[in-house]
Amino acid sequence: MLASCFAIGQAQAPNVSVQGAPPTASERPQTDNGTGETPRFYSRARQVLVTVSVSKHAAKSAAWVPKRVLKQHPMAADRLAIPPVARGLSASDFRVFDNGAEQKINHLQESDSSGRDTNEQWFFSPHVRGTWGESSQSSLALVLPAAIYIIGYTPPASQSGDCHTIRVEAGDNDVVVNRTRYCNSDAGDTATAEERKLAAQAESFDKSGKPGSIRVSSRPFVFWSSSVLSLVRDSPETGIGSASAAANYTYVVAVHDSKAPASVQIATEYELGTKNWDYPCRSDHLAIYVFGVVYKANGEVAARFGDSNRCSTEDYAVMGPGWITIPTRFNAQVELHPGDYDVHVVVSDGHKFGQARMPLRVEPLDSQALAISDIAVNGILRDASVWLVQQAAWVSPAPLVPSPLVSKKAQFIPAADARLPKKTSLPLYFEIYEPLLADRSAEVFFRMKITNLKDGTLAMDAGPTSAAQCVTPGNVVIPIALKVDTDKLDSGSYKIEVQASDSAGRTTEWRMAKFEIR
Repeated sequence: MLASCFAIGQAQAPNVSVQGAPPTASERPQTDNGTGETPRFYSRARQVLVTVSVSKHAAKSAAWVPKRVLKQHPMAADRLAIPPVARGLSASDFRVFDNGAEQKINHLQESDSSGRDTNEQWFFSPHVRGTWGESSQSSLALVLPAAIYIIGYTPPASQSGDCHTIRVEAGDNDVVVNRTRYCNSDAGDTATAEERKLAAQAESFDKSGKPGSIRVSSRPFVFWSSSVLSLVRDSPETGIGSASAAANYTYVVAVHDSKAPASVQIATEYELGTKNWDYPCRSDHLAIYVFGVVYKANGEVAARFGDSNRCSTEDYAVMGPGWITIPTRFNAQVELHPGDYDVHVVVSDGHKFGQARMPLRVEPLDSQALAISDIAVNGILRDASVWLVQQAAWVSPAPLVPSPLVSKKAQFIPAADARLPKKTSLPLYFEIYEPLLADRSAEVFFRMKITNLKDGTLAMDAGPTSAAQCVTPGNVVIPIALKVDTDKLDSGSYKIEVQASDSAGRTTEWRMAKFEIR
């Protein structure tokens, strides 16, 4: 009844040429920062990733548009005509400029994927303060075909608060860069005056305790780990362009120090009553705002999070007057020390408000004991080898937020809704922390059972199952992403429980999460 932890993502991890920049004396390594703070992809990584879409400087054509679309919208052919895309370029075809100075390219990867998850149902858009998701099923727009290249370079050193411009050339080809600037600043420094005003209104609405007219659901998940983007290189002495070079960016899940705060991922979903923005975008508050506050048991504020997402017509081709899909989910992350908390999340469209509240307990981590994280049930699984580096190119040198939950080639994106349609499998993610893996091998297992909450009957009892396929040598974190076969379960409420054990005879407590089948 269990799928392998690398059943998701059939594509192989890309082989690319990379010359990684080591941290300077003022920078700290990715997995041990010596301060008790959460390890991260360097905030001052001296490595910038951008994506560029390249097309040939040639006559436009609508040949890429499906014939059924042109048949339904014959007048749209001229609007949908684009120049042919330029695939198969190499590093020598590009020039990258940072603040006007040309930079040496140390990473190039062509990645012409669509932007959706494995089931072609969701688009995800990373911002510095969180990741937004929108359903592609309700979108009436066509995504333009493109030749997408991920380019990396080591920029000049900069001070906190400095902003840099980015420009990319590709010979006579036309180039569109995913972003034209980046700033060396904290996420909180990027808030606009409008966002600060809405944040004050959201905090006032939160204190009122009213549910509001926007339906909001949210769930937090506690992990004692952090995903960090790492440069992996088999032949560090080999320069870029060498056929023998085999290197790639990969996300490594690193365990925290026991004194460090836990990473708490917060998944939020909301219903606005409409699924689309009008095309073209208007200027009257066409944005979604999410604001979150985490309160300690004594009422003090422990953490804040939030972001805004504005209507945009970029990267879309629309057949005449139409609609642009509104994001309906937002995933964020905060760092919290052990204790009891209340999480409040407010969503606004600039006019209406809604909120969700939930309790949260963060337990301490014993760094010498076998341990298990929260279980995140229901979510989206997608191919990490295809998408994570491309998403990092939207926010680097800052880290992706929330930290990607990666098990081998599978990325799990938690959902706020634990309700599952009938005759479908249950996606889930959890982490096992095994300190014995730091310096020697150990066999690790997990057991899983599902109970029907209506009558207490056991619907599934699987295990012990080996976690060996999910182990990365030398890493004490075992991230596990699975699909559990719940196809034959009847409608109703259930709980799933997971327990870990090892060859040293140690076992963890049972972790539990509830879900519904409708």
